[in-house]
Amino acid sequence: MFEQNNILRTAVDTLKVSRNFIFFAVGVYIVAAVAGWEYSDDLNFLEEQFHELAQRFENLSPIAFVFRIFMHNLLASYLAMCFVTLFGLVPLALAMFNGLMVGWFAGWLEHVSWFGLAVFLVPHGIFEWPAMFIAFGVGMWRGMAHFFGSVDQSWGQLWKKANCVYFVFVVPLLFVAAVIEGRYHFMQMFS
Repeated sequence: MFEQNNILRTAVDTLKVSRNFIFFAVGVYIVAAVAGWEYSDDLNFLEEQFHELAQRFENLSPIAFVFRIFMHNLLASYLAMCFVTLFGLVPLALAMFNGLMVGWFAGWLEHVSWFGLAVFLVPHGIFEWPAMFIAFGVGMWRGMAHFFGSVDQSWGQLWKKANCVYFVFVVPLLFVAAVIEGRYHFMQMFS
């Protein structure tokens, strides 16, 4: 029992010390999303990326869809947060790319109303966006904090702290997001 409390405390403390990086990730994502939306006509290369991503999830059963989207998001967030931070550049680039992709998607779907887009993105986004921002922010904190003199711990200690955050916060949030994102597949199955 003590060990579980220690993991939770470590995760919460890590969120606290990395919060400025998490807020920075949110800002980068929003700026990139606005740019993607504003310049969606100039970002045609994202359409190919989108179609490639969409093909990975086509013709899957609801359970397989939820599992695949969950595993995809788990892997992407773990890489950004715990594995390949590369001085914080990888999570920073992922925050920019994801924001750009969402903004482009919103601009690309001209025939969809803002309400329709919100109905499509917000239910699972309520859980997925915090997980992503935490992953990007903690990844940037791990990679950049040494440059700002705010961390005096080894790479291994920071990795352990990031893993605590990952398993306590990111994994559950991504699981709920994947289940909600699979709602259309489940509704088709029962209709």
